[in-house]
Amino acid sequence: MLTALLTSLLLSQLDVDGTRGPWAPETERPVDLPAPAVESEVIAEALAAPSEPEWLDAFRARLDQAAREDKVVGLAAAVIENGRTVLVYTHGETAAGSGEPVTRETVFRAASLTKSFTGTLLAVLEHEGLVDLDATVPSDVITLKSGGRPTWLQLVSHQTGLPPNAYDNLIEAGRDPVHARARLAEVDPICALGECYTYQNIAFGASQVLIEQATGMSYEQAVRRWLFEPYGLDTASLGADALRAADSWARPHRGWRRAFDRPGSPDTHYDGLPAAAGINLTLDDLIAWARAHLAEHGGVPREARERAWTPYINSLRETVGLREVRARVDETAYGIGWRIYKWGDRTLIMHSGYLSGYGAQIVMEPATGFAFVALWNADARAPWRLWPTVMDLRTGAGPGDWLDRLKG
Repeated sequence: MLTALLTSLLLSQLDVDGTRGPWAPETERPVDLPAPAVESEVIAEALAAPSEPEWLDAFRARLDQAAREDKVVGLAAAVIENGRTVLVYTHGETAAGSGEPVTRETVFRAASLTKSFTGTLLAVLEHEGLVDLDATVPSDVITLKSGGRPTWLQLVSHQTGLPPNAYDNLIEAGRDPVHARARLAEVDPICALGECYTYQNIAFGASQVLIEQATGMSYEQAVRRWLFEPYGLDTASLGADALRAADSWARPHRGWRRAFDRPGSPDTHYDGLPAAAGINLTLDDLIAWARAHLAEHGGVPREARERAWTPYINSLRETVGLREVRARVDETAYGIGWRIYKWGDRTLIMHSGYLSGYGAQIVMEPATGFAFVALWNADARAPWRLWPTVMDLRTGAGPGDWLDRLKG
């Protein structure tokens, strides 16, 4: 029974785009400092260096445990505390049997974690006066059977009233995204516009139209101009072709119940929805992305962050789906491309991504400068349990035994 509950927990947290269906830890690269002139300077330097969080050794052990779990092929993860990267961890291979190790420069697909980029980009463009998210979406972009006219804000916070993941099956079958978007007009709503949260890929992906019209650029050019370049995401890219062009890139390993690991193709029809699921990232890129949102100065503008992180709709389906984690999280909401969780009296800003054979996670607590980020290249349950593990350990909310429950 416990295994079934945890499996349900796992699947409920996935932001899904796609079919349902030797390693050692690294630490942050040391900084080369000039030799001190006198011993007192050495002492001063040691005193000035921030200490490592006491719980970090326990989390390293949990990362090792996750890395050894069945079906984990490659894993890259990092922890930021007080705005400083305190742990970088890599494990495994880019492709099973290849002998090529996963490093912090290995590129993975970010899947629906892409939505956090689109959400922040929209908030930045609005901050600069280039878009109005409260404006109505033109009928030639989205038409709803209910006759309601959503705003762009409602569209990107999943308030359309459409059934969850409406017509994703058309995308997975290779149909044109514009055709799939038009077919949404045939779908019976499950609630009135603005009255419930239902997660979407096709509808959310329509935000590409707004971004391209407002900037006069392609979505890729815009996200590179406003996000990748300013915030140091030097190897971030979009699409399968760009992934393959990287010096080191992770192959997907599909199948939750597979008997052996076989690398697959990274090609996906979701590349047709770049604003919803198209971005590729290295661990260093994902660290830079978290830092851009945690920085007091020089990061994403505060006004844009506040706009994107406002809880516009309670995501009750998400709350219910969390099941056992509800002992820690009893309230969830959605902003603009970002999830907002209440962990006791703490506010977490987060998003995950799942594309068959790939997983991605970002969890931030802006108030304390904390972030946990991870990327992996296999359908495997253990990595999904790392974020509540790290939260348990750093807050003392529990023993951080989520991985132990995998075989319970």
